[in-house]
Amino acid sequence: MAFQTAFRFLPYKDASGNQRANPPAERIYGPISSIGPLTVCAYVVETKQGLVVVDTGYDKDGDLLANNMRSLGLDPSTIQVILLTHFHFDHAGGTSRLLKLAPAAEVMVHEKDADTVEAGKWKDRAGYPGVKVTRRLKDGDVITIGGVAFKTEHAPGQSPGEVVYLVTVDGPDGPCRAIFAGDATGFKNGVAELERLGYPGVCADFRTTVEKFRKMAFDLYLGGHPHQVFNEARADGNPFITREEWLKLVNGRAKEYEEFVKKYPKYLTIFG
Repeated sequence: MAFQTAFRFLPYKDASGNQRANPPAERIYGPISSIGPLTVCAYVVETKQGLVVVDTGYDKDGDLLANNMRSLGLDPSTIQVILLTHFHFDHAGGTSRLLKLAPAAEVMVHEKDADTVEAGKWKDRAGYPGVKVTRRLKDGDVITIGGVAFKTEHAPGQSPGEVVYLVTVDGPDGPCRAIFAGDATGFKNGVAELERLGYPGVCADFRTTVEKFRKMAFDLYLGGHPHQVFNEARADGNPFITREEWLKLVNGRAKEYEEFVKKYPKYLTIFG
């Protein structure tokens, strides 16, 4: 089935090389909208029982996300669930600000990232105000709200508890299978980043996730950063990527990993 959307993940700089401003909130398909800033993705899904937010950007982005929801005619106080793909500061940081507007909202993240989200820091490096995790998710858990079911797939490598959420939503071109992928396709293949964010077992985790992704099928790719699409899958930024484009993204990241550990084999021991 051919799905249509006017939404595009845009490059961070315009044709003149100047950084773009934060994009306006925009509907993507059916009940799913983009509400994030320029370089980090965040999404809201409308359901019959209220709103589900997927990822919250940096701490400073919480207010932006709320205003973006309002620009779409949505009330942030009706947020029922905040789903986090992983604990990283650019994806979970804005949660506390949203909770001030929707204090009854449930915060959900994989059990292996939950302690970090509650502490708001990783390896003694503070990143954002910690928040109480309402539900510690496991692989295969399904969160259903307002008739919309989000299936949790554990996909570690970017973090110990990185997950993707799979959901089918209705829209103008029929039912659509969407994946909220966070940064699950990525491995920290820079020495400084890996030293800072790596953990025991990260290499094996990432290899397992790559194999899982090679078998995964969906229609709509909603990643953690726009460049995952416009730079690695399809240049026009259309989130409806083909299977070939998905495998291009996954295999490209897998190749980067292999080149990194070949150059720095000690990390297979340190973080194997």
